[in-house]
Amino acid sequence: MVRVKAVIEYDGSGYYGWQLQKGQRTIQGELEQALEVLFKKRIPVTGSGRTDTGVHARGQVAHFDIPEFDLQKLKRALNGLLEEDIVIKKLNVSAPDFHARFDARQRWYRYYISPEPTALSRRYAWTILTPLNLTLMQLGAEMIKPVKDFRSFCKIKSEVKHHRCKILESRWLRWGDLLVYEIAADRFLHGMVRAIVGSLAAIGSGKITLKEFKDIIQSGDRRLVPQAAPARGLVLERVVY
Repeated sequence: MVRVKAVIEYDGSGYYGWQLQKGQRTIQGELEQALEVLFKKRIPVTGSGRTDTGVHARGQVAHFDIPEFDLQKLKRALNGLLEEDIVIKKLNVSAPDFHARFDARQRWYRYYISPEPTALSRRYAWTILTPLNLTLMQLGAEMIKPVKDFRSFCKIKSEVKHHRCKILESRWLRWGDLLVYEIAADRFLHGMVRAIVGSLAAIGSGKITLKEFKDIIQSGDRRLVPQAAPARGLVLERVVY
């Protein structure tokens, strides 16, 4: 048996997230089903992390163990079996003890906001027609960097041992007509990025002040977050090992 490292791109619009869920269509489920067709047995797939319902990925990483097999042929076979909204970008033999989740050192996400109606990006960006103050939103993004405990931005009743995360990047960019929030950390909590983006957008639209945002951070109370950004604008861009 060999351990294979896979880089996967997917449009999460039609899926209930990454993780297997009984009776639901998930990315992990589709991958395991395709591998079972090829190898005639269940091949468990482990991802670098769970993406929520409707969230996309350009660089999700996973690992699985299979008998010796030509990886170029396997890549073509998997892409032939999978729907067009899931694509295997790379397959490589990894070290036998490589773990897609536990060995990851950095995870990079981007969130896309369109400040005007868009036909082509409507499934991959949050359209906000209210004018946004990007200067204030950038100040809010800077406030995220020194934070250690993200309890305020974790979904209530999430099963985690602790709420500590080390933020490596938090900033806003302008890409053509889009506003892009880029955040990187050693780990993320359930719903964390969408809660942060929703709060930063609330700052930009004048719904809350920077002082109120600071109070939310320090409160540890997820109920104080003014809104969570919709899933469609969030993309897992890459995972660093």
